[in-house]
Amino acid sequence: MEHERKRRPAEQASHHRQTQKRKSSGGIVRRVLFIVGTLLLVGICTGAMMLGIFLKYVDTTLSSSLQVRAEDYTMSLSSVIYYQDKESGEWVEYQNIYGVENRIWADLEDMPDALWQAAVAIEDQRFFEHNGVDWLRTLHATFNMFTGGEDTFGGSTITQQLLKNMTGDNKGTVNRKVREIFRALEFEKNYTKWEILELYLNHIALGKSCYGVQTAAEYYFGKDVSELSVAECASIIAITNNPSMYGPMSTVVMTNPETGVQKTARELNKQRQELILDKMTEVTDPETGEPFLTVEEAEAAKAEELHFTDGSTSAEDLVEAATAQSGENRINSWFVDQVFVEVAQDLADSMDISEDAAYTLLYNGGYHIYTTMDPEIQEIVETVYEDRSNLDVTSAKGQKLQSGITIIDPSTGNIVAMAGAVGEKEGNLLWNYAVSKRQVGSSMKPLTAYAPAIDAGVVTPATTFDNYPIQLLNGTPWPKNSPNQYTGWTTVRTGIRDSINTIAVQSLQAVGVTEAFAFATENLNLSLTADDMNLSALGLGGLTYGLSTVEMAAAYASFANGGVYNSPRMYVRVTDANGNTVLENEGESHVAMKESTAYLMTDMLQNAVNYGTGSSAKFAGMSIAGKTGTTSDNYDRYFVGYTPYYCAAVWTGYSNPERISYSGNPAITMWKKVMQKIHETLPNKAFEKPATGLETVTVCADSGMLCTEACHADSRGDRAVQILVASGTGPTEECTMHVLKDYCTEGQCLATEYCPAESVVQKGFLDYTREDYGPSIVAEDNDALVSTQEKKLEEQGGCTVHNAGTVVIDPDTGEEGGESGSLTPDLDPSDPNYQPPIPPTEGETEDGNSSGSASGSTSGSTSGSTSGSTQTPSDTGTSDDWWNDLWQNNAG
Repeated sequence: MEHERKRRPAEQASHHRQTQKRKSSGGIVRRVLFIVGTLLLVGICTGAMMLGIFLKYVDTTLSSSLQVRAEDYTMSLSSVIYYQDKESGEWVEYQNIYGVENRIWADLEDMPDALWQAAVAIEDQRFFEHNGVDWLRTLHATFNMFTGGEDTFGGSTITQQLLKNMTGDNKGTVNRKVREIFRALEFEKNYTKWEILELYLNHIALGKSCYGVQTAAEYYFGKDVSELSVAECASIIAITNNPSMYGPMSTVVMTNPETGVQKTARELNKQRQELILDKMTEVTDPETGEPFLTVEEAEAAKAEELHFTDGSTSAEDLVEAATAQSGENRINSWFVDQVFVEVAQDLADSMDISEDAAYTLLYNGGYHIYTTMDPEIQEIVETVYEDRSNLDVTSAKGQKLQSGITIIDPSTGNIVAMAGAVGEKEGNLLWNYAVSKRQVGSSMKPLTAYAPAIDAGVVTPATTFDNYPIQLLNGTPWPKNSPNQYTGWTTVRTGIRDSINTIAVQSLQAVGVTEAFAFATENLNLSLTADDMNLSALGLGGLTYGLSTVEMAAAYASFANGGVYNSPRMYVRVTDANGNTVLENEGESHVAMKESTAYLMTDMLQNAVNYGTGSSAKFAGMSIAGKTGTTSDNYDRYFVGYTPYYCAAVWTGYSNPERISYSGNPAITMWKKVMQKIHETLPNKAFEKPATGLETVTVCADSGMLCTEACHADSRGDRAVQILVASGTGPTEECTMHVLKDYCTEGQCLATEYCPAESVVQKGFLDYTREDYGPSIVAEDNDALVSTQEKKLEEQGGCTVHNAGTVVIDPDTGEEGGESGSLTPDLDPSDPNYQPPIPPTEGETEDGNSSGSASGSTSGSTSGSTSGSTQTPSDTGTSDDWWNDLWQNNAG
């Protein structure tokens, strides 16, 4: 046994080696475990240290940026333009104004549930379960990023996406991602899930400058967000992933690099919409526990045909239509442009900020602008003015004729429509001819010459002035008419009808330049300068800078409004995004003139349209009053016309003044094309006449005074005219201008002592002598002047029919020298016009009556022949003897 217990040396060596090996393996394990443990401990310690450092970093470096308050980040909200519906009085949204982002805020309660459900289903299915960060989704996204997994998606929650959109903090760095995670955790401590969803849906970019679901609903579907269907909600949310790729009006076409198959953005939007609808069947409502959609509801939504605002439902129709309706290329109307400018200016004044800052506020501040625009009238104006064929005139230098128009409601001063140029509008905030100052020509006369004079009582429509230059200015008669015609003594009513310069200037002189200037600037708010205080500017319209169509329309509107001036306005009020009123534009109103003055001006301006210079503005079925205007060298043409409904002022001319060659008045052309269309459905009515304060008077058309016998007997015809005037302003004295004069009806001249009584009547003539400016300036009433008639008589040597060479025959005795009778004219056989009288035949007197005597003798009876003389033949002798006797009697 002992022998057996003893081992051989070889065996002992082997056993030793095995024992040593076992000891060595155990040591290695222990050493490895020790090292691993040490490393783990070091790792834990290091991790703890790193975590401590990281937390310290977060506390010291990031803590100040982790607290995000939604109210500290103002969204870019579009301002909204409204108009008031004429039937209901309700304010209706017309258009948005925005800078880069077109956004209108919508409350979550006004959105269909399908909107937030679609967003949650595709963007953040565990939205209601996490506290701002979906750690599982974040880890999964991170793993895919490093492994290149096929299921690629972002790890950001809806909360994280909102914060990124609000703060603009979107750099692709780890630091930013860490900051975003901690911000989300902090943000959800202060805001509910529903508040976060509301902010998210109002922030998201949805293509075509649409930010938020409200503007997207309007732009893509022409609806308020509350009216969207489930299918439309899913289509809008589908855009968020990549607006240029999934926007239903994007013109992007994607090509599969492997198959070469192309898909439009509309097709891609539909594809993603259906994916979202499927996802909505998988996610449950946090309150009911039911799926957002049943499979049947999802399939019905997929089958629903989507109708977009570009008018197409298929992708093939999209490219051209989408380009035309691109939000970035939207062209505002002339009215919207101008109201935007005026609100910006008023905001700048009220807030004491620059106009640039005010524009920024309007583009991004979510203001609500309640305007005076009538969209139907604005559409008519835009249609007429966009069509260049309505005013297709080119100057000698190649300029296109331009025009501007402003239309006002006289009863309110509200500007209902405006256009600033002719031709298609190619941009926003362009030069606007409607609001720029241009020369107005004779359309100035009613405002500064006639209305002030009538209102002051120094002139009435029946007042007369000599239509003749009033003075020599540098040797030239002034003012001159156009055309160069002068009618002599003319009523103010006629002066307005025919736009007579001389009558306007004399009316202005009657009231005084100072008074007229005050009337224009204070009563009618016209922006004249001190340099305009002269006869030429106020009487003829030669202003220093001119006036805008807005000013002119507002001034003329006071005639239609019973003498009450309303300051023109384009908006009523402006509120901020919270509904607070920041601008109130009630407009200023005051009595500019007597009611009687306003009506008399309207009556005379209506006469100018019916029978005078504005006659081409007439159209059937409407009462129209108005006044034309033309400037020197025909550089500017103007027309201001009004009806009982609207007043419109139109300017036409070239950007750089040139002579206008046009058959007629181009301003009337544009005025009529617009106003006739506006009034098509409006019933005609007369301008409102005051119940009292007016009377019709009969006056002399030349003196404007009460008629005398001489006025009625005027050589040109009865000069009595009936004219409407303000009560108590009619003339009280008889005409002192007319005188009665003996007039020879045969000689058609003033009668002389040689004219027979039966040829003489009394006629009225003007006892007035005017300065002679030469043959180029002659008044048409010259023949009615006594002085002219006397000169004519002198030049022709007396009455051409009756003169000193005639023999006076006593009608009773037949002898010469009688006190009454006829004049025998000189007979000159050498005169080519001479026709010898036919001698009476035997037994017959000269007048053809039988004498009852065979001898044919007469007792010298008088005939009533037009020659004005009676011939008495001798008792005996032949007819030749009678002729010889007649010749001898006249020869002496």
